[in-house]
Amino acid sequence: MSEQFGGRDGASSPERHGQDAPRRGETPALVARRISKSFDRTRALDGVDLSINRGEVVALVGQNGSGKSTLVKILSGYHEPEPGGELSIDGVDVPLPVPPGMAGEIGLSFVYQDLGLNGGMTVLENLNLSLRVRHGLGAWSPIWWRRERREAERVLRLYQVSLALDARARDLAPVHQARLAIVRSAHDLRRFQQASGGHSSIMVLDEPTVFLPEGDVRFLFDLIRTLVSLGGSVLFVSHDLAAVREIADRTVVFRDGRKVAEMLRGDFDEDELVNLIVGAATPRRSSARAEATEEPEDALTLDEVTSRSVAREAGRAVPAAAAASGPSRSERTIRVEGLTGGRLRDLSFALAPGEIVGIAGLIGSGAEDVPYLLFGSEAATAGTLEIGGETLSIPQLTPSEAVRKHLALIPADRKQFGLGLELTVWENMVMLVQDDHFKRGVFRRDELVEIARKGVVDFGVKPPRVDVRASALSGGNQQKLLLAKWLLAGPRLLIAHEPTQGVDVGARRDIYRIVRRAAGADAMAVVWVTTDFAELEEVCHRVVVVSRGRESGELQGDEMTEDSIGAAVLRQLEEVG
Repeated sequence: MSEQFGGRDGASSPERHGQDAPRRGETPALVARRISKSFDRTRALDGVDLSINRGEVVALVGQNGSGKSTLVKILSGYHEPEPGGELSIDGVDVPLPVPPGMAGEIGLSFVYQDLGLNGGMTVLENLNLSLRVRHGLGAWSPIWWRRERREAERVLRLYQVSLALDARARDLAPVHQARLAIVRSAHDLRRFQQASGGHSSIMVLDEPTVFLPEGDVRFLFDLIRTLVSLGGSVLFVSHDLAAVREIADRTVVFRDGRKVAEMLRGDFDEDELVNLIVGAATPRRSSARAEATEEPEDALTLDEVTSRSVAREAGRAVPAAAAASGPSRSERTIRVEGLTGGRLRDLSFALAPGEIVGIAGLIGSGAEDVPYLLFGSEAATAGTLEIGGETLSIPQLTPSEAVRKHLALIPADRKQFGLGLELTVWENMVMLVQDDHFKRGVFRRDELVEIARKGVVDFGVKPPRVDVRASALSGGNQQKLLLAKWLLAGPRLLIAHEPTQGVDVGARRDIYRIVRRAAGADAMAVVWVTTDFAELEEVCHRVVVVSRGRESGELQGDEMTEDSIGAAVLRQLEEVG
């Protein structure tokens, strides 16, 4: 199989930059041709070609949803591609789909974004896990633990990593988990090369720098350089353009499931690459702003039920036109100052009642830490929150105190942290207001059930029954139930992390509508954190960009489009130290 770039059947080739990719061996380490994959009506990959030469680091870049992870999962055998695609390793054809367990046998090793470790196993067991999986029935042969411990200690010394062999992977800090996953992958390839007599080996790194501090990024790069010096190859999937520029020999760009360009190291231009990744930006007016000007101010009908919330929030509502144009700085009465913790460093921003502010950042940027630091569910080291005329110390804030101060959190993992799945719909929905219906020593259960009956209708929870367990609902209806639980309590600040993750399109639209109307009617401020930049464009009035733990820009008005948000995030990775 000869290496080929370009489209199929005479279609135009992707844009090329510079000369053809250099060949370090007569046969490429990996060649993939005409790889396609669809999920329902979504075209995740559309006839893409990819080649990797021996001793070469190829970076694969693109926005979320561009097809990068889908290709990685096809290479690993997790996804089955559509008929017509071809894959060869070291000049030998590989069947598609890749049979289970074959990837390791043909010289492919993977470090996934979620690292792929078995949390219940020890460091020693994880290091040797591929031996058990790869050998099939041979894995039932006796395990010589003393010998394996000596070998594991030698491997960790070789890569200059210090880990306790008996520690369980789930008990390690994220950075140590990342080191373990990277060392395991490198060692698997080393064993493969020794056993195969020097055949090609390819390490696939999917967002490898997410959990690594700067010092460990250097460790990763040194390991990659050692690997390629021995004839290995690397597919480096990343959003981090600074890392790509430093380590990649060649960069391939995916957009909307297609390969649109590739460039050699010497042709690397930051602005041009960003434009290739995001495509041509077309300014559009945000749907959140459009709705604010076109719809009359419209309170949720549950306000009639929750009179306590309405009375407390009286006088705070802002006109829809004001929300459309955006509040002035003087109107932003909720202020976060110097928020520090996790990956965040000194983040400050402000909101007005009724305003929806997005936080945009790539995974690992620190944006995903904002919700949990603000709510007190993760420990902050510095920062203050001014809300309701009171200034709170965020490091001293606990979730129970946050609830008392009228903060609400929609976590990304609703099943583990948002709902009581074994409780009924009505028990979940009224959880935060039930104290108001406990009078003279009597629990007013009938009042709470009636609130829930009205709530499932008003919030569109289906089926509209209050006696079923929350676990019986679909993901979208669980999310609407979670929103109803918090909005019944009348929060001043709603903090949402990936609030439409894992829900269908219809439920997504319902969630947008519920949050917009609650913000407009009750003057509730909203912090909306997501890596879905199209969602930020549609829902938010402003977007704060976070890169490497710090604020690196703000977008609003016509400049706040999906493409411009993506470009700002990518560019700021280079500009923020």
